[in-house]
Amino acid sequence: MIANKVAVSPAEVETIMADWVTGKILADPSQNGMANVSAVSIYFQPGKGHARHNHPDSEQLIFVIGGEAHMMIEFEEGKPQERTIRTGDLVSIPKGAYHSTFNTGWEPVRILAIYSPPGPEAAMRNSAEFDVIPAGAIPSQA
Repeated sequence: MIANKVAVSPAEVETIMADWVTGKILADPSQNGMANVSAVSIYFQPGKGHARHNHPDSEQLIFVIGGEAHMMIEFEEGKPQERTIRTGDLVSIPKGAYHSTFNTGWEPVRILAIYSPPGPEAAMRNSAEFDVIPAGAIPSQA
C-alpha cells in the first residue's frame, strides 16, 4: 500500500494488460486508501478498445489525454448515443450506463478513467482476462 503520498508514479504500481488494453491503477483502496474514488491510466492501441459493458455500481469519468476514439453510451437502454472523443474531452458515464470505446486513430488513445465508488479497477486486476505485471517491470509486447 502506498500510504501518505502526495503523488503516485506509474512506475510505482503494477501494470494490468489484456489484448485490448494496458492500464495502471493509480488510486484505489488497495493502493493508497482512497475510499470513494479510483483512477486508472489506460492505453488503447490503434484499432483496440472495449466492447459494450457497464459498471452497475459506479459512475465513471473518462478524460482523454491523447488520441481519438469512437465512444458509445446508452443513457437509456437501447438508445445509444455515439460520438468521436478527442484529446481534452471529458466523458461522463452514469452508474449502470452501457458504453464502449474503440481507438479509431493512428496513435494510442490515452485516457484517465475515474470511478466512484471504486470497484471496476479491482474487477480488472482480479479478472483472468488480465495479466498483472509487477511495478517497475516492462511489459512485453507479444
